[in-house]
Amino acid sequence: MNAAEVARLLGIASTLDNKISAGSTMQVRTWAHVLDDVPYSAAERALREHYRRSTETVMPADIVESWRNARREDAEREHNAALRARSIEQRPEDLVRSIRSGVARVTAALALARGADPEHVEAEAEARRVYLAVPCPWCKAQPGARCTGPGGKPLTKQPAHDARLAEAFTAAR
Repeated sequence: MNAAEVARLLGIASTLDNKISAGSTMQVRTWAHVLDDVPYSAAERALREHYRRSTETVMPADIVESWRNARREDAEREHNAALRARSIEQRPEDLVRSIRSGVARVTAALALARGADPEHVEAEAEARRVYLAVPCPWCKAQPGARCTGPGGKPLTKQPAHDARLAEAFTAAR
């Protein structure tokens, strides 16, 4: 706001609050300096809202706080609308597919960096992800069940027996 707008704002405030003078030059300059980034319409709205809810004399900080809150609320509203639009655009299965393709690209890049065959490394990684879909030839665990050790307890040091991982690897290829 500039000095003319601040003088107009102080004039409005002085009609509502007899503690505020219509504006000395120093007061107008000080308020203009504090409210330099606040639009006049927002300051007028803040002044109106302040006197609707309070009998205290308005201060420049009250107007700045109101302006910041309004900007924050606008930004949150825009952000939430963008999030809703993005979630509507992208179906869950598309999201899962895009994540999986990203994992595959990273796995392939790491395999190339190590000097390995990217297809082989991806098949190995897929086998590790889907090993529960095949039965274990070692402990006879059914698809969906975890591998067990000699005492019938689930394995703790590895996710499955090597034979089951090999079966999953051949099934993934």
